[in-house]
Amino acid sequence: MPKIVNHDERRAHIAAAVLRVIARDGVRGADLRSVAREAGCSTGVIAHYVGDKQALLLGALREAMNHVARAMADVAEGQSGMARLIAILEAGMPLDAERAASCRIFYHFAAEGMNDSRLATELASYYDWWRHEVADVVENLQADGHFARQDPSALAETLVGLAEGLAIQGVFAADPAQALRLGGRLADAIARFDAPHSRAGVPA
Repeated sequence: MPKIVNHDERRAHIAAAVLRVIARDGVRGADLRSVAREAGCSTGVIAHYVGDKQALLLGALREAMNHVARAMADVAEGQSGMARLIAILEAGMPLDAERAASCRIFYHFAAEGMNDSRLATELASYYDWWRHEVADVVENLQADGHFARQDPSALAETLVGLAEGLAIQGVFAADPAQALRLGGRLADAIARFDAPHSRAGVPA
């Protein structure tokens, strides 16, 4: 009987190989031959299941975004209140080896997305999703008296931008200890947004 191949599993296996190549050699190093060697298959298999290099990168980007989304869900599970908000934001920051690797891969894609409209569209959808997740948590916190009189969507944009900026600094930090301190910087900033003086004079 012919061997039954799970196409989704094969594509996920190839996407994971692409991410490993990118983590090691950058986006430019992720050609069909390099990915085929990493995945342990032929370039013909890669072309059959994925297509050209652009499709290869697009599939890998989706896998990377799914990985970060799963990480956010995992770290936020069982958390509530302000701890949940910080966990969702810190999931996209290089505060340990795994998250640092994800950030490096993601920013490789971000650089490539400057000249690739399909990658740019995928990246934009990821940021929309991240801001929406943060806004939902902010709304729940507002019900408990936090972030009074602040628009949750606007605050989510600011907090995601802050986490992203700190993450980029962490990726390029010469001192690993500096990257670890970024989580504290984020928590301090969130506390300032929640301080009583930050609520006054802001239109409802």
